[in-house]
Amino acid sequence: MFKKILLFITIISAVVSYFYFSQAKVEGKVVAITQIAPHPSLDLIRKGIEDEIANAFGTKVRIDFQSAQGNPALATQIAQNFIGKKVDVIVAITTPSAQAVLSANTQQIPVIFAGITDPITAKLVEETGKNKENITGVSDAPDLDGQVKLIQEFMPKGSIIGMIYNPGEANSHTHVERISLKLEEAGYRIVTAPAYSTGDVLQAAQGIVPNVNALMLTNDNTVVSALDAVLQTAKQKNIPIFCSDPESVKRGCKAAIAPDQYEMGRQAGKIVVRVLKGEKGHHIPVQHAPSNRFMNANS
Repeated sequence: MFKKILLFITIISAVVSYFYFSQAKVEGKVVAITQIAPHPSLDLIRKGIEDEIANAFGTKVRIDFQSAQGNPALATQIAQNFIGKKVDVIVAITTPSAQAVLSANTQQIPVIFAGITDPITAKLVEETGKNKENITGVSDAPDLDGQVKLIQEFMPKGSIIGMIYNPGEANSHTHVERISLKLEEAGYRIVTAPAYSTGDVLQAAQGIVPNVNALMLTNDNTVVSALDAVLQTAKQKNIPIFCSDPESVKRGCKAAIAPDQYEMGRQAGKIVVRVLKGEKGHHIPVQHAPSNRFMNANS
């Protein structure tokens, strides 16, 4: 009996010691978060990340957040600033921000990305899918087959599906290429409209909406940042909008097959916690956020 009690005390002591030293190890560390633009989906990803860090370390780890306000040049400046400060971990939300950090990271600071549709095309991982040094994260690669099936529920074959996107965003370009091919194979016609900045989105929407039966939007940061312009234009012509994130459904799109943005942030946050505790980022495989179905009850 005495031996069992002694063993129990030893185990409890080991657990307490581990917790104490793991907390002490991160005291004063800084996690920098860079985000390409402010909009609800990306903000939820960030909140999930911040909540996981707070759950693990309380206030022992400081978070430094900066948004590029949709400006890739500013994203580069933010990345250079964080690297110059020699922060402990950089979290990059969206492809443009992650690419800016990767390009500027001369200090080999651990990088965790989130909200990346195609890490391979974005050159954040090797072409084989293997991690590059000191970088990993969570991909929100869409369920293309699920998205096609969703459109098939509402739109008959032969319908014209429009897509507004920024060709300069690697994630959007890849998604548009792949979903277009699958929709064409399913019997739909595809029309695209480029929008290189948020200021172009309204004009793109006004140009494409009269010529389509529905819109399909990717997780394009440029377009989602100006989503209200698309929603208003489509509403005037009674054109349904299918999208790739749940927050856009809440704002007025008809439906989406997409990951839960907050839960995806928590996935990324868990990786940040592991890296802060000493794991090497490139030893942690890139994770994929699971997709769910989201419907607008008012559509």
